[in-house]
Amino acid sequence: MKEKTRYFAGVEAVDAKLLQAPAAGAIYSLRHRTTDRIVLVSLDGHMVNLVSPDIGCGPDFIVCRQLPPLDQPLAEDGWAFADSCLRIPFLTQLKLTGGQRFESAERLVVRDFPGHMKSLIARQIRKAKGAELKELDGRLKILSATIQMHLVELSEIPLLGVIGFGTGEPGIGDAALCGLLLTARSMALGRRFKVGWYKRLTVELRRFLHRTGVYGQSWLNHAIEGRMTELQQHFFHAMTKDFECSGEIVVKKIAADQLINGTAFLMGVNLTLDMVQPGFFNP
Repeated sequence: MKEKTRYFAGVEAVDAKLLQAPAAGAIYSLRHRTTDRIVLVSLDGHMVNLVSPDIGCGPDFIVCRQLPPLDQPLAEDGWAFADSCLRIPFLTQLKLTGGQRFESAERLVVRDFPGHMKSLIARQIRKAKGAELKELDGRLKILSATIQMHLVELSEIPLLGVIGFGTGEPGIGDAALCGLLLTARSMALGRRFKVGWYKRLTVELRRFLHRTGVYGQSWLNHAIEGRMTELQQHFFHAMTKDFECSGEIVVKKIAADQLINGTAFLMGVNLTLDMVQPGFFNP
């Protein structure tokens, strides 16, 4: 057993929500695998990520000091949580309580408009190229128009045009909605911006989660609950401080993050900032 355990080399960190959640009893299957990430999905669509330290922690993430090489066979089915351990069929079990606990549901409050960050985000988006991102931009503008006219209840068709749209895991449409939701939530917590549409939009969004795949559903559910990766937390911390130098670094890191489809995520953030900047701000 010791010889086999070395392929994972122990747990460095785990999302505290994963320890609290009733994951025990659910059976997971291996959905996706790279050198630094293993994605597990249960029958009810719950997603768990085993990642290397380079990726860092996030919602329902388990950070392992080492993942098995791709030539090491792993069972496709039968992964299960029990007694605070992840049991890996025919190989070993990972004790989850030995590592650090990561709080994915941090409450980050934005009270002032982040002008520097807004400029940096808009500049980064302009650098992005491709017909698909251009199409997404048009769909987001239609959604924004219904929200700004206080017609969230009529946003069904525009929302259907964004959710599940585009390539990637999550798709660029879902990633943009995550950026929109997390930004609006942070501003709602700050109580200085008019974002009353935020909660109504989440209600509409929940109705259509079935219109996207497992990855999109998982990331959108995380965003609705205010759960983020470490990098996303750094991003919103930088937004609260709004210092140009530190903001530029984290914006570039977000844009390059393929895990969350970073450029599309920034487009969603930018959409919220566009909506609150002109007439939605309460002095």
